[in-house]
Amino acid sequence: MTISEIGEKTKRLPPIRIYLIVMNLALLLIFAGISLLFWQQIVDFRERKQQEDIQAMHAAMQASSASLMRSMVLSANQAVTGYDFSFLNTLMQQVAEGDDEIRSCQMVSEVGMVIAHNDPRQVGKVLEGDLDKRALALMKSDFQGVGQSAPPIKFLRSGPDTSQPGDLLEAVSPIHNGGELWGILRCGFSTERLQKHIQTREKEWEQQLQQTKIFYLSVVGLLVLLGFSVALLFTRRLLKVISELAVGVRQVSEGDLQHQLNIQDLVCAEFGSLAHSFDTMTQNLETSRRQLDEHNRSLELKVAERTFELERSNKELEAFNYSVSHDLRAPLRSIDGFSQALEEDYRSQLDGTGRDYLRRVRAAANRMGLLIDDMLRLSRLGRQEMTIGNVNLTELAESVVNKLRETDMERSVAFKIEPGLQTRGDAHLLDIALDNLIGNAWKYSARRNHAEIEIGQTQHDGNKVFFVRDNGAGFDMKYVDKLFGAFQRLHKSTEFEGTGVGLATVARIVHRHGGSIWAEAEVDKGATFYFKLPE
Repeated sequence: MTISEIGEKTKRLPPIRIYLIVMNLALLLIFAGISLLFWQQIVDFRERKQQEDIQAMHAAMQASSASLMRSMVLSANQAVTGYDFSFLNTLMQQVAEGDDEIRSCQMVSEVGMVIAHNDPRQVGKVLEGDLDKRALALMKSDFQGVGQSAPPIKFLRSGPDTSQPGDLLEAVSPIHNGGELWGILRCGFSTERLQKHIQTREKEWEQQLQQTKIFYLSVVGLLVLLGFSVALLFTRRLLKVISELAVGVRQVSEGDLQHQLNIQDLVCAEFGSLAHSFDTMTQNLETSRRQLDEHNRSLELKVAERTFELERSNKELEAFNYSVSHDLRAPLRSIDGFSQALEEDYRSQLDGTGRDYLRRVRAAANRMGLLIDDMLRLSRLGRQEMTIGNVNLTELAESVVNKLRETDMERSVAFKIEPGLQTRGDAHLLDIALDNLIGNAWKYSARRNHAEIEIGQTQHDGNKVFFVRDNGAGFDMKYVDKLFGAFQRLHKSTEFEGTGVGLATVARIVHRHGGSIWAEAEVDKGATFYFKLPE
């Protein structure tokens, strides 16, 4: 990732202020959630305590009712034994009049007839209400086989609970006659006083809960306000330190290596260590810059010296090129000319061996002339100025192919040129490169009955790469390192003619464009030359 891409990505990121605000809000929400959970626990605890208090009130009422029932059962058992029910009626009247909570007190026989009652008008009636049936049902279930010495006491309710006005809590106990179950004693107690007591306790609980709620909310609000204030204070100091660090980094990135951070109020030791390291870094950078300036000045002197030496070498090389192009060519022309004259004028006086020697002399002279031309062309490539622009490689390749076809009209070669091959570079130099690459493919596929040459592009490591492929002689990949060297040949001159400068010329052109070139091949299976140019 480049520096510009990192800068663009950084611009899209939110500032640290947003992260701190979100963090503080998240902590407040977590604290609020914990507070609500804690408050729910308080409410549940209050409800449990309230139910326990109500159950304790019911138990106290049942205990007092049971105490009265036990004394009444003794009197009822004596009355049944002596059949003295008038005494029992009087006793029931006195008990009901003496206790406001008692609504009824009666003794019922086994068949449901009222034998004694605090209201004499009820004596002799057969009761058939729901509560009456439930009380009589106890004789067949809970009171069977129960002894007279410790009779059980069962409690029935006239409604589903004791919270409705007019509800009764009825105590029921068995009556025996000589050890035999004879009937039941029933006393109905009003729950009105219990209801009032429960309502009073519920109001007290509600008031306590309300007071607790107000106190709890006050504490929570105070803690939230305190936490928010602390977070705000810490955030402001933290942002101040971060802003100071950001300013320092920006100043240094702009070249101000003299900038020093203010190490006051740095919140924590880590920031202090960071500020100290930052200041140390800027001092080291300043020292390095001074050393680099001194080195650059020394390097400029060395570059000037090397440039002078290079210019002198270039002049010597130009002088050498001039000598090669003029001084060496004249003797070569003389050798070739006199050899030709000797062959033509004295042909009849020479035998076959002499004529073969003259032919070899002329061929060597021609080959040396070609080597001189290629060497001069290769040396000029390094000094030739480049004109960069859009280049259509497809058109250049088609032009090279047409020229090759004109050199040998009878040869049949299948060319495949991919349309739309575009790049940027020097059109003249790239034309020379393609001429050499396609020319090599033309030359080394000459012995194929069905020669094929392809010019196109592909992808290599995510980059666009151009290639020239043929199905010719190929070469052994163990010699690939020598492929692009000047005057290096991988085939004998008797097999394929050439000077060994063409691929060196291509490599120099590609490298001048800032690109790279490589090849892949197999003996007798063709070769592919790849080259990549910067976009």
